[in-house]
Amino acid sequence: MTNQGAEHSVSIEDVWVNRAVFQPGEAASLHILLNNQETGSLPIRLHLSLMSLDEKLWESSQRVETRPGKQQLVVPLELPTESFRGYGVDLTLCDEYDSPWEQKSTALDVLESWTQAPRYGFLADFAPGEQNAVAVCAWLVRYHINIVQFYDWMWRHYVLMPPQDVFTDACERQVSLQAVRGKVAACRARGIAAFGYAAVYGAEPEYALEHPEEMLYDAVGEPYSLGGLFYIMNIHQDNPWRARILAEMARAVREVPFDGLHLDQYGFPRNEVFGPEPARVPYDLAADFPVFIDEARRILREAQPGSRVIFNAVENWPIETVAPTSQDATYIEVWPPYTSYADLQKLILEAQRLAPQKQVILAAYLAPLKGAQGDDLLLAEAATRLASAAIWASGGFHLLIGERDAALCDPYYPAYASLRPDFARVMRGYYDFVVRYENTLSDLRLATLPVNETERSIQIDGITVSATGEAGALWVIRRQMPHISTVSLINLATAPDPAWNAPKPLPRTFQNLPIEIQIDEDITGVYAASPEHDEGKPHQLVYWLIQREGATWLHTNLPALEYWSMITIKTTTNYPV
Repeated sequence: MTNQGAEHSVSIEDVWVNRAVFQPGEAASLHILLNNQETGSLPIRLHLSLMSLDEKLWESSQRVETRPGKQQLVVPLELPTESFRGYGVDLTLCDEYDSPWEQKSTALDVLESWTQAPRYGFLADFAPGEQNAVAVCAWLVRYHINIVQFYDWMWRHYVLMPPQDVFTDACERQVSLQAVRGKVAACRARGIAAFGYAAVYGAEPEYALEHPEEMLYDAVGEPYSLGGLFYIMNIHQDNPWRARILAEMARAVREVPFDGLHLDQYGFPRNEVFGPEPARVPYDLAADFPVFIDEARRILREAQPGSRVIFNAVENWPIETVAPTSQDATYIEVWPPYTSYADLQKLILEAQRLAPQKQVILAAYLAPLKGAQGDDLLLAEAATRLASAAIWASGGFHLLIGERDAALCDPYYPAYASLRPDFARVMRGYYDFVVRYENTLSDLRLATLPVNETERSIQIDGITVSATGEAGALWVIRRQMPHISTVSLINLATAPDPAWNAPKPLPRTFQNLPIEIQIDEDITGVYAASPEHDEGKPHQLVYWLIQREGATWLHTNLPALEYWSMITIKTTTNYPV
């Protein structure tokens, strides 16, 4: 078989690692799916490299005799034991004479806990008879999802555990507790933390109306509810509802069992909140939520050691009081008035200010994906890429992906959108990218430079640059920490508006983009990477320094910018944090 014949006959169908995340010292393996389209065996060589940012840690090579058809290879990976480290895994397929013809990459990371880099996903399908738990959770691993919310797994909001295995939930769905438990077990087997959904103050009418002393009321004495479906109960320390729901939560983590709970609320009531007549005691949920969160975490850890909690700050409320609690990540469900790309960044930065030792997760549901087809689907996919880039480049995490190649487009998770295969592969590339470069994207020491300083220190000839995510410009986000300065460029040049949750046209792709960055430090290296180009691998950039008006400017050319690219500057300077 000639080189040309082998080139057309053997391909890498896919490459992935065996777990969502690895504990320090845990064994790792790379799975490679090859396809030999010939009728006979073909010899090939596989070259493998493990990368830490732009540094090659090791490489290996092996000869493989490929059988006709598809076959899966499993290659052990030797990982350093340091925690909070992201790595790139680069694979090159060569013929037997070492001539390369195809490259694929993936990523992995070593963490002590998912809290260091919470790649939040979701599961919402628990129908009776489901047999796909292992397959679905194995697919989540390909996105490196390391924590999953089990949405609406429970019988009722006021009694979480069902009376029997198969039941009808509050939204008339058929659910199986066995299916829930199967997916919990499958998640745990792959290194994914399983979190059950639980509303802190919601109860169905059949319970709430029988317990008026446990409900909250408005200024005219009407009970608060979410459209009459769920009534708002009183979580204050002296109310019986509090003890009831905390006991239900403890039972859920113990009996399902979950690794923690996702505590939900509905974003109201914020003002004029009272107990029942005649006393009409006033209450303040912004003050009651943090006390409840801390108590819930304590009780859950007693019921199931190691349990963790996340609380939903709906529409960023009440972030000032809930961010500093003992919850394990800061989580915000994004709704108007937070409608622009700049708003996404502001939410992340403010949450980091309030709780600087916690990662920030944004639940930003991409409504354009809902029911989109044809050209509308392409516009929705562009919006998805830009919103995710905005969140990750700003140091946050995006709750988006779940089930098998699905994305959230609606607050009711079972109404998710299924991604077409090509776009699912694009999004896998994005998740590979944020894992590979988590040490220059998600390190909590990274500080985002102010708008004025960013715009003053970055210039691109003939291109409008903005540090506030303006439409018609390249959005530049500059961040720094000891020995590292990064510049993310997000391409909004053809965007008609700055709305993150609106369809967007496909961007104009820039090639060899000349960029100048003001720098005051000694530079030891510059490289660029993008989730859209060359499997996310780093490319060393040629640069030169220019003195202008008393300042030093680094001049280089960015190879390509489609949606999102990042330049990393390595320096000798220990930036203040």
